[in-house]
Amino acid sequence: MTVTTTAAELPVGSREFSTIRVTWDSGVAHILLDRPGRRNAIDLTLARELLDAVHLEPVAHARCVLLSGAGAHFCVGGDLKSFRAQHDIPGHLLEVTSHLHAALARLVANDAPLVVAAGGHVAGAGLGLACLADVLLTEEGATFRSAYAALGLTPDAATSHQLPHLIGLRRAQRMTLLGHVLEAEEAVEWGLCTEVVPAGRLAERARQVAEQLAAGPTRAFGESARLLRAASRRALAEHLEDESTTLRATARTADAAEGIAAFVERRPAAFQGH
Repeated sequence: MTVTTTAAELPVGSREFSTIRVTWDSGVAHILLDRPGRRNAIDLTLARELLDAVHLEPVAHARCVLLSGAGAHFCVGGDLKSFRAQHDIPGHLLEVTSHLHAALARLVANDAPLVVAAGGHVAGAGLGLACLADVLLTEEGATFRSAYAALGLTPDAATSHQLPHLIGLRRAQRMTLLGHVLEAEEAVEWGLCTEVVPAGRLAERARQVAEQLAAGPTRAFGESARLLRAASRRALAEHLEDESTTLRATARTADAAEGIAAFVERRPAAFQGH
């Protein structure tokens, strides 16, 4: 897990790339996919820049990471136009996914909760990005689709790993093999999304949730998320042992001492993220 810091130690700032924008304030690092003219489709440049972005110190040390897309759509997956222009499409796709997957692995390894605001069309690798969220927010009118089979391709961006865990194998097969498109309300019912908000309110609600999480016990959030991800892949006895040792470790943190003291003293806790 990464080392966390307090919100006060993270200054306000920003970093400009050609396909994404990164800003940070009050412990929240906001990564914005910024190719609205291409519905934030992922090409090699975006994959490389996303990997660079997640290694920026303010992102690595953030207390919450918010991921969203510029314009009307979160992300429609890979940039097929750029892929088709390549002489070696299979080799090019391997290069794109090597950068993209390394970026996603880094995001998941962070203690900071990942909030994703996914409106408009969400497809392909965009669906994978959304599935990795600890909190996935969407808005009325949004749609979620796999889209790989229609192209004769297979999933990437952890879609085939996360989707069955979130919605179940049969529903994941329905989306992946039969092309079922989820509307926003159905995405919440199926367990893909956390919450659907009225159209036009997604950015506001996402920032509100991100700031709420950034004020919380970051180390405990990270360890809790890890336990939840691991639960379905191992036996109960192994998981119980992990729970015990993890609880002992988090009980040693300053945030645990603050949280217990605040509860006993009947006051709001002032967590510092460590």
